[in-house]
Amino acid sequence: MITVCLFSTGLLFLFILGLVMPLRPHVSDVEKRELEKFPEFQWESFFSGEYFNQITLWYADTFPFRERLLSANSKVKELYGIKSQQIYGAVFAGDEIPEAGPGPAAAIAATEEESEETIGHPPTESLLAESTEAEKGGGEGSQEAAAVGGDVEEAVEAAQIEEEQLADATIHTEPEVAGTVYIAEGKGFELYYFNREGSDLYASVINKMAQKLQGTATVYDLIVPTAVSVCLDEKIQESLRSSPQNKVLDYVYSQIGDNVKKVSVFDTLKKHNAEYIYYNTDHHWTALGAYYGYLEFAKAKGIQPHGLDYYETLEFDQFIGSFYSFSNQAEALKNNPDTVTAYVPRGTNLMRYIQKDGQEIKWNIVNDVSSYAPGTKYSCFIGGDNPFSWINNPEVSDGSSCVVVKDSFGNAFVPFLVDHYQTVYVVDYRSYQDNLVDFVKENQVQDVIFVHNTDVLNKKPSQIIQGLME
Repeated sequence: MITVCLFSTGLLFLFILGLVMPLRPHVSDVEKRELEKFPEFQWESFFSGEYFNQITLWYADTFPFRERLLSANSKVKELYGIKSQQIYGAVFAGDEIPEAGPGPAAAIAATEEESEETIGHPPTESLLAESTEAEKGGGEGSQEAAAVGGDVEEAVEAAQIEEEQLADATIHTEPEVAGTVYIAEGKGFELYYFNREGSDLYASVINKMAQKLQGTATVYDLIVPTAVSVCLDEKIQESLRSSPQNKVLDYVYSQIGDNVKKVSVFDTLKKHNAEYIYYNTDHHWTALGAYYGYLEFAKAKGIQPHGLDYYETLEFDQFIGSFYSFSNQAEALKNNPDTVTAYVPRGTNLMRYIQKDGQEIKWNIVNDVSSYAPGTKYSCFIGGDNPFSWINNPEVSDGSSCVVVKDSFGNAFVPFLVDHYQTVYVVDYRSYQDNLVDFVKENQVQDVIFVHNTDVLNKKPSQIIQGLME
């Protein structure tokens, strides 16, 4: 009887605690999102019962000290050796990957008639030209002359470690399953599932973009593989039904026409997988991984890349990223936090961006995030994800410009471009609303660089990118 009373009293205390509004959090630093809000009363949802379901969700999502309780729960399970499995969405097998070769996507884009109808309006030239006194400056021409042939090859090779001496750090350990995140040796991996429809659509969209910009700009396409294919043993990937991204990329690039410069980075990242090219607790590549992508871009463009010692280096420790929250705060990840290393361009560290609400913000290309919450330190790169950003480099005056069309993987890549262009524009395809083709033509942009991770090959992202041209 005493036990029942104590248990009931404990439950009553927790229930009352959960109702104390001042203690309820509104934002989760670990999960980097706003928590559920108390639902607005509506008769329709009240009678259907949905209103009470929403209250239940709000109550659970904003329970006081929720993140600390989840962390404590994870620690207790670690003590008892319990390896929990939590599924966020269905675990399934991807589509079968066709052999690489000429396919319908390239042919469709080559024969499709160009539509002259456009929507939206790009930012005005006066807005883009506006800059602070610190952003203005002389400069006696571009810092970088275009290199060709062997000069570029030698520069790239000099910047990289000799490939035959690189260690192979492929993980062969059977990973712990924690939802869609798989943990092995203190590192998180997200499984990847090939989507044939989305991949074909993506290839056709890139082909169409190159067709519309023919004679105006050069289109580059850099698709970044995620850590699961670069760092995890192929047999383990197969046992987990995760699609091999090297074969996915071979297929997609075979569908993209020769008028697009394809920047393949898989083999380079695979050779460097003993290095710190992906975070332990987060799904992004590190700035070092992005640097290897930059070297491949430099080779494709025919310019001389800079070595890492060219840049000022900043470090921000105790970064605990997305995998930690997706795995119910696994202790194995918390005990293996990351350090965010960033490389500051020489020409300028100033940029501007437009928020989703239309407000213009002055910011740093590499910002000091040492005081930020552990889960938000990747935002040191270009202010995070914003619809539109631009950088004017006062040390370059040759009129060169590029547009980087990106997801969050592009954030760590952009700083390496700054010292090669007078103007770098950045478009996050997920929130940019204007017509990209019109913008490139009206601003006489020379290079359009697509930088995304392999998730862009799913149907919805491909459809969104397609919308930028219509």
